[in-house]
Amino acid sequence: MSQALVNREALDELSAVIGLEKLGRIVDRFRLSLATAFAEGDRTAADYGREAHTLVSMSGMLGCDALSQACRVVEENAAAGHDLAEPLAAVRMLRDRTIPALQDLTAVTPGAGQPAMTASSGASNVSTTPSGG
Repeated sequence: MSQALVNREALDELSAVIGLEKLGRIVDRFRLSLATAFAEGDRTAADYGREAHTLVSMSGMLGCDALSQACRVVEENAAAGHDLAEPLAAVRMLRDRTIPALQDLTAVTPGAGQPAMTASSGASNVSTTPSGG
């Protein structure tokens, strides 16, 4: 299930460009920001729209395509002045599933000679080689 929430190819491509260590730090920061994203409380539609705008790109870059699309829907609905109840419920559900999906990547073993991202490097264990299975 977690693989459907995180596009592994996108992470692999990003890792090839920026390296495992930097990707690890980015994924870790992203997971931390998601933990508080779209919190309920005394917030306006504009607040949710700004938060969604910020997360559209970051989630897309990290291969969290469904979350990115849900953020875009929140952003567009907030800008149009539409009711946000359904879009927020959807984005919160995806947020809550995406955080552990990113963490689940720790179960993936790295390729031969390929270092794993570890908690000590600030991120999950993410292999940059296909799992082959």
